[in-house]
Amino acid sequence: LAEHVHELVMRTEGWPVGLYLAALAVKAGIPYTEVGSTFTGEDRFVGDYLRSELLDRLSPTEVSFLTRTSILDRMCGPLCDATLGRTRSSAVLEELEGRNLLVIPLDRHRDWYRYHRLFRELLAAELRRREPEVVPQLHLRAAAWYEANGRPEIAIEHAQAGGDAD
Repeated sequence: LAEHVHELVMRTEGWPVGLYLAALAVKAGIPYTEVGSTFTGEDRFVGDYLRSELLDRLSPTEVSFLTRTSILDRMCGPLCDATLGRTRSSAVLEELEGRNLLVIPLDRHRDWYRYHRLFRELLAAELRRREPEVVPQLHLRAAAWYEANGRPEIAIEHAQAGGDAD
């Protein structure tokens, strides 16, 4: 039991609401031995909660920013700008983090961020559902940014995800 609890805490990153939603999933019939490995942002309890408490309260522009940047493991303003073909992403990231929208700063200067794992999984699912046609282009733009900024390994991952096998 302890290993399953540990796995679940790691999966939810200790987020109290995530743990509560996982308990609801167990109550609804998911075996507790599986909840740590199968509990994702696409789970109906997590998805319903995050949609109603976060996404439904945001503007379409903010939702688009969140879903489209969900292709990135880590993000900074310039990377988001390049990926989305826009400007001022640094300010958007800072604002979203300040509003407690599961945007986590990765450094003391607030240059780099990531999304909470469950939130990112939901955002990626929303992107695939709402705009599957833009996903390859987003990956290719991210690949170009990473290549131009000396990160060829990550550039290759994004290029492959964007359909550029070469």
